[in-house]
Amino acid sequence: MKTPTAILAAAAALTAATAITPAMAGQPTERVSYSDLNLTTQEGQDILQQRLNKAAWRVCMFDAKGQLQTAEHQNACYRQARKDVAVRVAEVIADHQRGG
Repeated sequence: MKTPTAILAAAAALTAATAITPAMAGQPTERVSYSDLNLTTQEGQDILQQRLNKAAWRVCMFDAKGQLQTAEHQNACYRQARKDVAVRVAEVIADHQRGG
């Protein structure tokens, strides 16, 4: 079963983009931009979460060969991806709330 270590990490300090990447080599990476969002507001945070949810589903839908994953694998991948990014999302939001 594919278990991603999908990671939300700032692509670079100035780019305000994040990436969701399953652990397996050759898996797609999805960049999620938040530079247009005001992360000090609940609305901005909610939009970021929606974008991350959609990106995680897209990344988890297919395997490295482009084959559709089973629903069980997709769900496990999605849950792990969102779990893996939770800390980094909190850090990004806290940084913005502190004026960063």
